[in-house]
Amino acid sequence: MRALILLLLSCAVLGASVPAAASDHDIHFLSEHVPESAMDAHYLSLPWPAGHLEPGEWQQSFDLSTANTHTDFIEIDGPMVAFAASSGVTETSGYEVLGFYSDMKISGSGRSVLDPFFLRGVPLDLPQPADFTNARGTFDHFGVGAAYVRSGARHKPDHAPQFIVGALLERAEISGYAFDYLLVAGADAGASGVLDHSSRATYVTPFIGWQQTRQISARWSWSPRAMLMHPLPPGDLDARLTGPGFDLATPRDGNALEFGDPFVSLGVALAHMPSGLEIDLGSTAFFPSAEHVSHAGVDHAYVVHVAWRRHPHQRSD
Repeated sequence: MRALILLLLSCAVLGASVPAAASDHDIHFLSEHVPESAMDAHYLSLPWPAGHLEPGEWQQSFDLSTANTHTDFIEIDGPMVAFAASSGVTETSGYEVLGFYSDMKISGSGRSVLDPFFLRGVPLDLPQPADFTNARGTFDHFGVGAAYVRSGARHKPDHAPQFIVGALLERAEISGYAFDYLLVAGADAGASGVLDHSSRATYVTPFIGWQQTRQISARWSWSPRAMLMHPLPPGDLDARLTGPGFDLATPRDGNALEFGDPFVSLGVALAHMPSGLEIDLGSTAFFPSAEHVSHAGVDHAYVVHVAWRRHPHQRSD
């Protein structure tokens, strides 16, 4: 078990420090990946049932996580809280209800390409490189959901897998998501203005998950787990661009981009059974590399997820 923990921590360190290359993507592409990466971190940190479900008895889970992502020069950072309660209906099936809330901050400055191809009638010589300063905004992400939980045989609770199928109703709000820009090349070099990608979206997000908890000592257990999420429908990433003598915005002057991607989460949780405290070392190791692959432009990312899970027969010694 010690070797597994060391391996996971090594992967996290290596993944979190993937070297940044010169960006091949424009500011709008990068801006889209900022909230999507934050959503992935939250999906990775959703609550799980505390153990085998007992008919008529409730389990609780209280989860805390924090995440940080650098997409080129744009940083998003902040915590999430989540809560879940689950109960058995039969010896092998039950249900879970859950909710979560996160408030994250956006910051950063750097150089990228301004290329608002989705807006009509921009009176500038574009695309061109520009300096983007004072990146700002907040990302509020919250939701509630319910799931059906199916467990293996009751006579093997320490080895029985759990399958979870459910859906979230979630809301993503990116407020004041703006950059000041200054064109540094082209016929309009020196022109300046504001690019704003503030947006709001509501999703119905079906998910399916699996976990299997195994006791590794009198006090400790570990749980490999996986989950697939798919937010529907894709949200509109709106845009507003101002500059010398113009003010253009979607949907009036063009077509919005989209944000909200499917995500596969992988984790390995280590739990102290007497206290109910749990840390998901697997998600910490998985998240940096997953974001670097799935969201081009992400060069640094981490998530830390801890939970307190309580079930009726949990020992207190």
